[in-house]
Amino acid sequence: MPLLDKKGRIFGKFNILDLFIILMVLILSIGGFYKISRANPADMIRPKPIELKIIVMNREKIGVDVIKEGDILKEYDTGTILGQIKKVEVYPASTEVVTTEGEIKAAEIPDRYDLIITIDGEAIVTDNSIISGKSELRIGNKLVLRTKTYALDSIILEVNVKEE
Repeated sequence: MPLLDKKGRIFGKFNILDLFIILMVLILSIGGFYKISRANPADMIRPKPIELKIIVMNREKIGVDVIKEGDILKEYDTGTILGQIKKVEVYPASTEVVTTEGEIKAAEIPDRYDLIITIDGEAIVTDNSIISGKSELRIGNKLVLRTKTYALDSIILEVNVKEE
């Protein structure tokens, strides 16, 4: 029995092209498995602890009273947990007004408050950015957060990566 017959089959049973395709799929599968099994867990990106300070401006008293230390904050759109409120500082809200003399001065807004909220959380830290869910945490960025009972429209004041 010849090795190749007239139709190009090996031992009359296997087509050379089919054998080549099966061999290529097998080699690629083995190579992929080898690469995945050798992945170093230290190379994978893990969330790191962060401390985030945000400012919530011009809230009414009723909106201030519901915000408590220990509340879990989530991103408004995705529901991804950002972290837990560590500290809430409340200040009277103010705005700039022009006096009759033409000077610009800060004036307190009655029954309105600004809050500086410190949040402990976790985020992906890379060389170029700090990311939580779909949001890049950068000073000055707007951040909309929520809990079960309230929502916050805030601006990031400070982002600190904690050492593990």
